[in-house]
Amino acid sequence: MHTAKALTRSLEDYLEAVLFLIRQGQVARVRDIARRLEVGMPSVTAALKSLTERGLVNYEAYQVVTLTDRGRELAEGVSQRHFLLRRFLTDILGLDGATAEANACRMEHAVDQDALTRLSRFVDFIHNCPRAGQTWLRQFVQGCGDGGDEARCRDCLAEITFPSVCVSDESKATT
Repeated sequence: MHTAKALTRSLEDYLEAVLFLIRQGQVARVRDIARRLEVGMPSVTAALKSLTERGLVNYEAYQVVTLTDRGRELAEGVSQRHFLLRRFLTDILGLDGATAEANACRMEHAVDQDALTRLSRFVDFIHNCPRAGQTWLRQFVQGCGDGGDEARCRDCLAEITFPSVCVSDESKATT
């Protein structure tokens, strides 16, 4: 088994599909995975063989597919990234469900844990902060809907002083 080798986006999608089917109370079969991912059954079989070699799924021809402990851990990680990204895209950016879903599927494979943690905190902040939260979000969504009022945004931004977090101590000393 060689689980140390990084999984491709495609293999992560197969793990996520198996987890999804199991969570839905179904068993994961090749045909179910193929239907879920909209791919051919030979592609599913090849992917499952690769995942089996890596010790991430239990698969034998004509049998149900199950996740190993490590496979479940990785699949849950992909699923969590997907959920958070979709939530951000719909709840914060106001994208429709289909657009958010398509983008979350692509983004989930590239985002690292630090970015996800901060994104999660931002989503929670927007949903829970009494000073900015929902009022700010409504204004943002309204601005996106009508193309935004650039003059109003410029005026508002002019009133804000941003900390210079990108300036290193060394560059401050030389100025």
